[in-house]
Amino acid sequence: MQTHTIDLSGSANVRHPFADYSLTDAVRLANNNRNLNLLPPVQTLSEAREVVQVMANHAGFTWITGMVALDVLDAAIENRDLRASCRLI
Repeated sequence: MQTHTIDLSGSANVRHPFADYSLTDAVRLANNNRNLNLLPPVQTLSEAREVVQVMANHAGFTWITGMVALDVLDAAIENRDLRASCRLI
């Protein structure tokens, strides 16, 4: 299984300020879901976000991991500071 189709080296790897979770973890989550569905790995952060959003929409409960994954993906896509605004606050 290929988990790093997107370059996440250096400062591009956003970390969540209130959870032990990074952009690498969020992309890995999306790729693991794609792998379970026999689909190729995601190629962009936006694609990873779509996969995680669909997963969150299908969860029948408050899925903290999904919320954190969406936080770091949104922060990376929009280049925003998670300390100012995130779903866990």
